[in-house]
Amino acid sequence: MMKVKADIVKYRLPLKHPIAVNQHSISEREGLILCLQAGDRFGYGDIAPLPGFSRETLKEAEKQLLSFCSAMNAKESLQDIENLSFLQNFSLMPSVSFGIESALWWLKQDHWLPEQPSAPLLQGDIQKIVDRLKHWQGEWPAEFKVKTGRHLRDDDVFRIHQILQILPDSVSIKLDANRQWSFDQACDFAEALKGAIDLQRIAFVEEPTACVDDFTTLYDKTGLRFALDETVQEQGFTVQPMSGLAAIIIKPTLVGGLKRCQALIESARHHGIRAMISSSYESVIGLHILYQLSARWIPEELPGLDTASVFRQKLIIGDISASDAIDFDPTCCERG
Repeated sequence: MMKVKADIVKYRLPLKHPIAVNQHSISEREGLILCLQAGDRFGYGDIAPLPGFSRETLKEAEKQLLSFCSAMNAKESLQDIENLSFLQNFSLMPSVSFGIESALWWLKQDHWLPEQPSAPLLQGDIQKIVDRLKHWQGEWPAEFKVKTGRHLRDDDVFRIHQILQILPDSVSIKLDANRQWSFDQACDFAEALKGAIDLQRIAFVEEPTACVDDFTTLYDKTGLRFALDETVQEQGFTVQPMSGLAAIIIKPTLVGGLKRCQALIESARHHGIRAMISSSYESVIGLHILYQLSARWIPEELPGLDTASVFRQKLIIGDISASDAIDFDPTCCERG
């Protein structure tokens, strides 16, 4: 009956450039790492509410995590901690649930699966995107992701046309509008897109408008398939077939714990809907967890985890090995 020790590491990671997140601009990423130790085994979880998207603040998450750690340190064994009723007593916030369940899951791992390649994210200046694609090394991924809805319609269409001209015909792109358009703007964009490219090369557009009821109407009118992202983060969301629904995007930091995310994946698979795991600008530890979960749960899909390059620092020193202690970079983190 092994006792588990819980500790918290706070981190602050500066970004190379400010990032616009749902009408917020962030220049650094703050979060908490839950560190569990059971004998000579270690487990880690990343708790990092995303400003503009998460329902909870970092301060609220830290308060709940401190209460959890206090209660956990009073338990006699790991078996006591994993009792579902113990976790349910806390009514965990999504980011905290993800961090706690991840750390408990990590404790049990003896090895890591090879990481899947991530669906590359194309954003920023179109010339830089073109240069990146023209100098692409190795095999082409099945899909790229492109942010849209942040430029004038014609500029967006031009960017997508430029990208697809370079990519092989076998490669599709996923668009992410983040609810930036009105319904009329979404229809206008789709019609302009149909006039410039083969719409079959667009895998889907994530959350084209702020109203989910618009999505099927948009598909019926234009043929533009869609994916659910922010909608999946809403409390009580369940997967239901919808005309034109191609995929659901699962961001565990915003959706909740591992059990919740796995249930959504299984439900989507049952309905013949794609599911993929995506990041919320987590640290290298959070990204590692997401890569591993995607490789186990949805090996046929490329996860949306191409975000590590936005950070100036890595948070840790050395590699991440299963069950071993992690060496944290003291210049960007401290014990709680």
